[in-house]
Amino acid sequence: RTPSMLAVARLSAAVSQLRVSPRSARAGAVHHSRRVRARRVLSAISTTNMTTASWVDEGDFEALREAMTTYDEQRDTVIKRARDITKASKVAIYCLHRGEIDKADAHIATAAQVADELLPIVSANPPLRGGSYSGGLEEYAEAVVFAHFVKHGAVPPSTHPDLARCDRDEYLGGVLDFTGELNRFCVAKATVRDAEAVKKCGEIVDALMGIFLKFDFRNGSLRKKYDSLKYTLKKVENTLYEMSLTSAAAKRSREDAGLEDEGRANVGEDE
Repeated sequence: RTPSMLAVARLSAAVSQLRVSPRSARAGAVHHSRRVRARRVLSAISTTNMTTASWVDEGDFEALREAMTTYDEQRDTVIKRARDITKASKVAIYCLHRGEIDKADAHIATAAQVADELLPIVSANPPLRGGSYSGGLEEYAEAVVFAHFVKHGAVPPSTHPDLARCDRDEYLGGVLDFTGELNRFCVAKATVRDAEAVKKCGEIVDALMGIFLKFDFRNGSLRKKYDSLKYTLKKVENTLYEMSLTSAAAKRSREDAGLEDEGRANVGEDE
């Protein structure tokens, strides 16, 4: 062989070594294409993050989310604990009807303690006062007013120390609810013929009716409670009327019995 032929043979061998199979070639092309697409996606994400960071304050939204979470947790706490205020106040009213003053005072103190524990949360978030907490304080105000009436025979003012934790509407709602308990108290006293107590109940309900007539309640819970006061007054008046009838009948019976005894005595003397 000539030197030129040897050179051509060597070149052909080198080229044959550099050749790859069609399958390997396709795999390499696919891999290269994926790498190119990955670079483009990463570039787009990087560009989007830079744009979002410049348009939206993510830290501000995160703070708002945390504030909402805290608010929801505090709301759940207020709702659950406010039930204890309502429960203790209802038990206190029950004890007052049974004449258990000391037990009633203890339950009223429990309700006040729970209300004071929740007050910092409610003060920091005023919307949380409405609903369960305010309803619990209305029940508490009712218990305090009823206890004061049982002890002193009068309705305490809104400036009473035990009512300082109640706002205007809570106090008024408690007083209006108290008239319903006063009607029950009146009936209980009527059954034992305690005319003075029944008369006192009638005077207080009548006085409160005259006072609340001056208020201009809009549609709402206070308006409904005020409407109930009208029926409470009517019930108390009926109790007083029925008691007066039974008292008059009993008096006539005693008088008739006295006349009969006197007649019998006169007959005996004549004989």
